[in-house]
Amino acid sequence: MSAGASALVGNALVAAAYDAIPTVEADFASRELARKEREEKAAKEAAVLSKVLKPVESARTEAEFIEAADNFALWVIGRGQGAIPEGVGVKNVVKRITLAFDDLPKRSYACERTRDNNGICYSPGKGAELAYESLIKQIRKYTVIQLGDYRRVEFNSF
Repeated sequence: MSAGASALVGNALVAAAYDAIPTVEADFASRELARKEREEKAAKEAAVLSKVLKPVESARTEAEFIEAADNFALWVIGRGQGAIPEGVGVKNVVKRITLAFDDLPKRSYACERTRDNNGICYSPGKGAELAYESLIKQIRKYTVIQLGDYRRVEFNSF
């Protein structure tokens, strides 16, 4: 019995060493400095994004749109993961690109008749459509948000 009692007392002494909860000191000043640096970097990157996006929005012909969309897609590919800077909404950028694509002058062509098109469809041109689709594809590819720890769970931003 004394061996069992001494083992019980020995375990109690070992457990006493872990009675205090460790404290973690928060360094708010360094966190605030890191946040400000991240905001400054994001502002600079957003300015670069607006310079690259401006030609896409100001394109008035199919050829201008194709060149501007290709340059924007190359910029997205060159940036890699996180193609759109922090603080700039991906959906907003895509909406601006879509509006620029929709504002291009359109040509009519015969297509399958439906309730609302009367057999006449409109398009800015096959080249502009392909440039738009490839640009959206690249933005979607490089703005996927990965969730989870070891499982690959992806969330499309738009």
